[in-house]
Amino acid sequence: MFAADAAVSIALALVLFFTAYATFTGKEAVRRGIEEVGFPVSLLWFLGLAQFAGAVGLIAGLYWPPLAIAAAAGLVLYFLGAVGAHVRVGHPRRAGLSAVILLGCVVAFVLVTLRA
Repeated sequence: MFAADAAVSIALALVLFFTAYATFTGKEAVRRGIEEVGFPVSLLWFLGLAQFAGAVGLIAGLYWPPLAIAAAAGLVLYFLGAVGAHVRVGHPRRAGLSAVILLGCVVAFVLVTLRA
């Protein structure tokens, strides 16, 4: 079970490091998506920080499972909000990308919870 948990956590963390980087650097696609859902662009750094913290929590959680559970739960809530925000403004493609990451977060949460 640990191998599956570790593989999902590491893969998800890599995705989150990439998305956090894109968010921190204000990539045009990210900035446009944030503006379209009505989130303040001035708080873009906060979204990047949340993604980065979740990724670090998943990696550190390989050594301390309660941290992985907390990180995965927080990421599930984060991406539920992202999917909801994109659906609300009628952007199914962007909602789909967030939903794929949400699915990874749910899988990670289940696996780390079973391991703990």
